Amino acid sequence: MVISDEPPPETVPTLHSLQQQLNGNWALTVVVHSSWRTSFISLLAVSGMQRLSQRVHVESSDDECTEHQMLYQALGLRSGSDIALIFPGDVWAHDAVTLLAGGLMPRDVVYADQDCLTAGGNYHSPLLKPIYSPEFHLRYSFVGRPVALGGEVVELLSTSALRESVAVEHNIALLACELADNVRHIPEILCHRLIAPPIDAPDIEHVIDALERRNDPAEVSRGPATDTFRVRRRAPPSLKTSIIIPFRDEPRFLRTCVDSVEATRADVTVEFVLVDNGSVQPETATLLEILGQRANVRILTDGRPFNWAQLNNDASREATGELLIFLNNDIQAHDVGWLDALCGQAMRPGVGAVGARLLYPDRRLQHCGVVIGLGGAAGHLFVGLGKDQHGYLRMATTTRECGAVTGACLATRSEVFSQLKGFDESLGVDLNDIDYCLRAQRQGYCVLYEADAELVHHESPSRGTAGDVRDIVHFIDRWKQSILSGDPYLNPNLTRVDSSCALRRSDEEVWWSQWNEGLSRS
Repeated sequence: MVISDEPPPETVPTLHSLQQQLNGNWALTVVVHSSWRTSFISLLAVSGMQRLSQRVHVESSDDECTEHQMLYQALGLRSGSDIALIFPGDVWAHDAVTLLAGGLMPRDVVYADQDCLTAGGNYHSPLLKPIYSPEFHLRYSFVGRPVALGGEVVELLSTSALRESVAVEHNIALLACELADNVRHIPEILCHRLIAPPIDAPDIEHVIDALERRNDPAEVSRGPATDTFRVRRRAPPSLKTSIIIPFRDEPRFLRTCVDSVEATRADVTVEFVLVDNGSVQPETATLLEILGQRANVRILTDGRPFNWAQLNNDASREATGELLIFLNNDIQAHDVGWLDALCGQAMRPGVGAVGARLLYPDRRLQHCGVVIGLGGAAGHLFVGLGKDQHGYLRMATTTRECGAVTGACLATRSEVFSQLKGFDESLGVDLNDIDYCLRAQRQGYCVLYEADAELVHHESPSRGTAGDVRDIVHFIDRWKQSILSGDPYLNPNLTRVDSSCALRRSDEEVWWSQWNEGLSRS
């Protein structure tokens, strides 16, 4: 515990919560400014912790020391030991020490969920977190409290030359997670905060430092939510991108799609591969004649029965770009920079697929990542959310790892697409994009939702939105275990019945069983 100011009265409940731990195998190290040492000792007496003084070590620091310096002083005192950070006003659950310490290996970082607690004893504002997501963590300090570090991580951290930041918790957590071999999440609320967390991200320097440590060039700025950051990676200047667009008639949508991408692509070199799947309208033929005169447009004709996976797989063999972007013909681009952001992420070596932020024409949210098992097989989070609303844990407006992304706009490197043998053509209409993302993750790639690549999606105006039951059954047969175990990027205490991220209801398993039974009968 570090106390860099007058110790607040909420420190007493924090000390009480330590005394009430079911696991008594703990010791408390406190670093406090010299001028506040006496005040803290008084709070120790009020809490009754003096009788446990053999396990409490209080160290003074100069009043000029910053919170960052004091925390490093504390880390040095416990270098090589397993530690957990606790702050005045944090009330730990009775089993927090047991769960945080259980299975903690020397190169581990472990974090759990948190909420806020009023003086009257009411719990509110729970932060129910996903598994560790490095991209998300760069942009939002979601690891939060409580957090425990294995002894080797502590030793490496205590000797690191970490530059000071007023965002002490985020700064320390970023480096600790870099140093760790394993970052593990406990999906239980183990910390109740009597002192509400700040809502502003105070500076960006520590995020810039984290990127420099990783040799990961990117531009950092303040994010759309006040406590988030935006991290923009640029596409390689020599990159050639093939945008594959299957279509059947609907010339108005196709023209808008191609022209809007062309108008907003900036410096990214683009090849359009348009796949005509049986168009019959004269207006379409006229449009294709016009588009075919452009140097960067290729038109393929494939009149076979509609199979989205097959059309895109065949077109990919004709594409010449290092990066493939599969795009629906009802997509409309409106801001310069979206393509650069999408390409910059997709060209990173460890990335398998990247999806865009998609809005309905009225600017409500349509896609910000897919949750495996949501609503049955898979579903989108926060459908219908207002454009400027950030969603639970800022997930609607913050770039992050996720279970899958929609094929309405999906970017993947050509070499990855070849390695995975493209989309599964046995899933001809539905869920082939989700299947691709899951297979990419099985091969060790991550799947990203890129919030800075924002597009308008007119949502299947030519074909409707009805699902293919055969594809759904096939998908569930293949990925049943992943569906049953739950998408790790959605906390298991949040609902999978709808896209709201509300708390999971007690009757949810009953609904789940009924849904599966109904599908089997189909």
